[in-house]
Amino acid sequence: MRKTGFVMLAAMLAGACQNDAQPAANAAENTAIENEADATNYQAEVIGLPLNARQGVFLRAVRDAGLTCQQVTESEKLEDREGNPTWRAICDGDSPHIISITRDGTAKILSRSDAR
Repeated sequence: MRKTGFVMLAAMLAGACQNDAQPAANAAENTAIENEADATNYQAEVIGLPLNARQGVFLRAVRDAGLTCQQVTESEKLEDREGNPTWRAICDGDSPHIISITRDGTAKILSRSDAR
């Protein structure tokens, strides 16, 4: 009876170890997927967009920053700032915003509160 109990305990422990290995494998796979996503160069993605699509990105960035903008009416590429591609985006024909895009896709916005 004792031997049977020991064998069953050993079988249960072996099964538990196998179950622990599977989440570890899934965690490694998930980390690899996240690292692959981190490798996306959003700067190149934004630069490669057609003008209207790029201005849509600028519109979303300005609005996400809590600034008022109904439409980006024009944009122009400026000299890179801190190694990040930078544009001047004009909202509604008269509100300029300087937008830099970091490699991870963050939009850094510099706006003048007295632009109007």
